[in-house]
Amino acid sequence: MLEILVAISIIGLVTMVAVPNFLDWNRKYKLKSAVGELQANMSMARMNAINQNTAVTVTVTQTATANPVAVTFRTAAGADVIPPMTMDSEVSLTNAANAEVGSGVSSPQDVRFNSKGLRLDSASFPATGNAGNNICLGGGGCGPASTQVFNFKNTQTINYRIVVAPTGKVSWCYSAACTQ
Repeated sequence: MLEILVAISIIGLVTMVAVPNFLDWNRKYKLKSAVGELQANMSMARMNAINQNTAVTVTVTQTATANPVAVTFRTAAGADVIPPMTMDSEVSLTNAANAEVGSGVSSPQDVRFNSKGLRLDSASFPATGNAGNNICLGGGGCGPASTQVFNFKNTQTINYRIVVAPTGKVSWCYSAACTQ
């Protein structure tokens, strides 16, 4: 009987250590998966802009921190080039915590690719009304030479960033401070 109690105690201790670590790993995996999928879809939207010879706008929206992040990929005519996606509920849109970006950035944020696959600066499409929400690095707001970024975090405040270069190249990184 004593041996059974000792075995149950050991199993209980191992479970107490393993479950929180598994949950943390799972949250990090969900963030990495969501950001990787969005980066791939943004690259595909860029390719659609080139193939269809039209501008494509990617809009990232989160109405409240309790709501999931929604993303649309649309032409100027309002047609979806890729089905809209909804990120996992543990992933949220966030501001970067570095001095380059500052604060006050909100949702929705968007990026537009022209028919050549280049990222258009926010001033080129002010009709959407989201230009002031976008985060750009390199000074001068979201101008033609700046790099646009989208910051995401999970419930453990791990940050990942999607970076859109002026050339339209889309990449992602593990930190809220990278500029690739």
